[in-house]
Amino acid sequence: MTDTTGTDAAGADVLPRLTRLLREGKGVRIALFGSSTIEGVGASTPAHALSAIMHAVLAPFAPGGVEVIGHGVGGDDAEAMHARVGGMLADRPDLIVWQTGSNDPLRGDDVGAFIARTRDDLAQMRASGADVVLMDQQYCPVLETCPAFPAFREAVHHIAQQDHVPLFTRYVRMKSWCAELGLEPVALSPDGLHLNDRGYRLLGEALAAWLIELTGLPGGVASCYQGDGA
Repeated sequence: MTDTTGTDAAGADVLPRLTRLLREGKGVRIALFGSSTIEGVGASTPAHALSAIMHAVLAPFAPGGVEVIGHGVGGDDAEAMHARVGGMLADRPDLIVWQTGSNDPLRGDDVGAFIARTRDDLAQMRASGADVVLMDQQYCPVLETCPAFPAFREAVHHIAQQDHVPLFTRYVRMKSWCAELGLEPVALSPDGLHLNDRGYRLLGEALAAWLIELTGLPGGVASCYQGDGA
């Protein structure tokens, strides 16, 4: 089922710029923005990180070409990411995928300040003309044992709903993958926080498939998401 959180339907109303460019066969530039997941911490090589996996899955749907640019710095919280928004927007992305809210509870940041800063930065991203989607936190032992974590996960969902931003529910999906594949969380996050190659592959394939599903293009998820297969 398409999970848009705050949006009404797949197609041009959800991701208008991405949908138009893909349907017109034009080139697409995607910025992945966030912290260690975007940087690729835990991947054995850059080819196993999120940007490379998403590029491989999305390429068949972008006859005009697709560029996936990673703007990730491990350990960044909302304030640190705020300082990098301008640099990311300088790449003139058509779509921004923003992964946020993982480091803030670990640092003891204030959830109210996190919400305010995130909403301000979302407004700046949208003002650039880019489509924007949010990705919530990972399911992993370190965050599961952090008392502040539930409030920050709820905050990301609240922002998505209030500001009508499509939300990729990574936490629920990772929890489901563990149940479906008979895995403990450390099988996807060996150090208790960062993904490994298998985790990045599952995430990249699912995220790319979700984006295609949101555009409403024919041949979406069944064609591009092959699942774990391992």
